[in-house]
Amino acid sequence: MKKFLARQKQDGFFSIRFKSAAGSLTTAQLFAIHELAEKFGEGYVTLTSRQEISIPFVKKEDFDAMEKFCAENNLTISPVGTIFKMATACQGTRTCPAGIIDSPKIAMEIESRHGGRELPNKITCSVTGCPNNCMKVDANDIGIKGAVEPQFIREHCIYCGACVKICKVGAIEIDREKKVWTIDRDKCINCGRCVKVCKKSALRGEIGFKIYFAGKAFLPMIRDEEKLYKIIDAALKYFDEHAKPRERLSKMFERLGAEDFKNFVGNN
Repeated sequence: MKKFLARQKQDGFFSIRFKSAAGSLTTAQLFAIHELAEKFGEGYVTLTSRQEISIPFVKKEDFDAMEKFCAENNLTISPVGTIFKMATACQGTRTCPAGIIDSPKIAMEIESRHGGRELPNKITCSVTGCPNNCMKVDANDIGIKGAVEPQFIREHCIYCGACVKICKVGAIEIDREKKVWTIDRDKCINCGRCVKVCKKSALRGEIGFKIYFAGKAFLPMIRDEEKLYKIIDAALKYFDEHAKPRERLSKMFERLGAEDFKNFVGNN
């Protein structure tokens, strides 16, 4: 029971947090949380940074009744402690015009594989649909960002310059006279805006994922979704086997370096 009760500074009181489906809850679930907050809390809820709804001022002796109610109303209580925290996500291609990937789908798959897993210390994970980085993936232990790698199709290009104008980082250059199109892959942020603006289909976008560990992008763009999950599986295995108790991922890198970790996850 203790793993579901988040201790408050007020003696004898705890907070209980409820998982969302990558930031989404049904209205029925919201009504159920409302009922719980009125009956067992102080009539209000708070929102956590991990897209959870929390009911504060819960008493320990009420937990069993709350747990039974949750089971009857399709609510999942978030565990606390040194675990894999609930994976968060923006809405990605579901509603956002800038979305490149289905962020909630990715987050929920990761959650189904690792949610609540016991680890040497907590691991946070977020999925953002594009380089706008609304979910601040580089501030999490594991972050996934939707990415587009532009591929040039020379025979379709009329060298109009639309792609040059829309590129926010100045990664694309054209020479109309010589009919030369170039891109600086080091500057490119893989947003895919140049692909969208091209009216002649001279740019084709290869969609994939950029993955960050403790804010660092060790690996090249990943094009296969299953490969992405295998890399995360391997990263957590390495962390489980090499991190000291209560050591965060970034501190493990400071102690051991990241090269062995990079090779381990890259070969899985």
